[in-house]
Amino acid sequence: MASPTVKTSKTSKIPVTASSPVSSVRGAHNSILLEMPVLGHSPASGRLLRGLSPFLDERGADHVFLLTHRKWREPWSGDPDLVVAFQELVHWERGAGGGIYRGVCARDAALQREEILQAFQYEPLSLIDFTARRMESAVISSNAPLSLEICHIAKPWGREGWYTGIEKRGLSRVRTSSGSTDLPYALGMFPVPLIGEREVPPILLKTLEPFPEAVYGDLYLEVHREKWETYIVLSLDPKAWPDGEGALRAGLNPKRVEAYRKKHGEKWQKALGKNLMAAIKAYEKVRREIDQRLDKALEKRGEDPQQPLPPNVHKKLLEKVPKKLRASEEEKRAAVEDFLGLVKLKPGDVACLPPGVLHSLQHGVKVIEFQTPTYERLIAMFAQKVLTQPHWDVEKAIEWMEMKPYKPRSPEVREQEEDLLVERVVDFPQFQVERIKLPLNRNRAGRTEGNNRYQLLTVTEGKGELILPGGDTYPLVPEQAYLLPATMGEYSVNAISAQGVTYLLASPEMEENMATEDKDVSLEEAIDNTW
Repeated sequence: MASPTVKTSKTSKIPVTASSPVSSVRGAHNSILLEMPVLGHSPASGRLLRGLSPFLDERGADHVFLLTHRKWREPWSGDPDLVVAFQELVHWERGAGGGIYRGVCARDAALQREEILQAFQYEPLSLIDFTARRMESAVISSNAPLSLEICHIAKPWGREGWYTGIEKRGLSRVRTSSGSTDLPYALGMFPVPLIGEREVPPILLKTLEPFPEAVYGDLYLEVHREKWETYIVLSLDPKAWPDGEGALRAGLNPKRVEAYRKKHGEKWQKALGKNLMAAIKAYEKVRREIDQRLDKALEKRGEDPQQPLPPNVHKKLLEKVPKKLRASEEEKRAAVEDFLGLVKLKPGDVACLPPGVLHSLQHGVKVIEFQTPTYERLIAMFAQKVLTQPHWDVEKAIEWMEMKPYKPRSPEVREQEEDLLVERVVDFPQFQVERIKLPLNRNRAGRTEGNNRYQLLTVTEGKGELILPGGDTYPLVPEQAYLLPATMGEYSVNAISAQGVTYLLASPEMEENMATEDKDVSLEEAIDNTW
């Protein structure tokens, strides 16, 4: 039986390292198992299978399995010499609308070809589930929600919980009953039906969980040039905010703005920026002196000064710093904070932060955050040692910040009837977020729309169920998150607790790509061209 061939094209936009399948094995249910032993990360298995359509048509294959062994350099690892080997098995159930893809992937639990072949010959349609159990990896499907497993990252001010994080510091994972898989590997098998033709990283979804102690739990004072962020308040620590209102420092203090306007007229922004920079630099000098003392104390204890410190340890070390220096730190920090606006926050409140807004979430305010998946920020100030970089970005932060007070916008009500409420809480150029509140036993239909329009669903209050047309259900509990594939299609959410269920639904704001017309193409052309 002739096997299809894969060639490396000099004009290809995708770096391709591939060889022809070494086997083409037929099975029950009009199935076929192909193997490609040596591949790079691209092209994805889903794209390769699509390119094989003419070959599969000739053989009447309804179910196609592609076993690949790949090697690549993880772009987030920071080590250009580190080559990672992994194994993929992808099942394409061919059908209208592109069919359905299911796959499993593992780096450290690869199976022998003979074991996979034996399972395929016994029952092809159970092969993915069998392999996932053996690999202890998640089953990834283009027509089912991807349950996102949170990855906690320690920070000097508390911790972050990443649902869609892909960085050297940590990777989020996808979990099913068979096991879990790192998110980039889960998305990499057939990215087009999952997250869209552009194959860009998904919207970054995470929680911020600051310590309840003042100062120790206050986040960096920072500004972004490109990144768009939004916070939805989940809860307040009652010890930190006994009156039920937390805070966010953002923008400028309206009273200081008015005073500078009166004194400096049209030149008030320049004067205020100059004085704010001077106040921060004065604080930075004291801050660094204290940090150097704390570093020496930690080194004497045999501890790494580049690791986050719990507040109780920080406080004990700080007691050994001269009182005069501590008093100077408090005085100069207060001088900077007097320039800044302070926004009150309650559970459920929303703060949208476009580029240019100087901001710092305060201690004891737990939030869900949606942001563009880019890592860039300018740190203006921090009341602890900055561990992620050796310097502050005071000048650039002042240059890029908006010289005006910050005022949160109220969510836009889209629908409201009885106990049902649908609001648009975020409408950024890159993504939008809706908040939907359903009462007990109320059901609401939804759908993903193909192309790049995947969705991220996160529960903030109550309990519910996500139900697919075939009857499969997925639990919805607070802080549970799912990625709904772009081609998943219809689903519904049903509230099952007395308080109903409140959930957030995020989707990217991208121009819809033109659908590619199906035609007979060679595999080389499929690699060269966008699916």
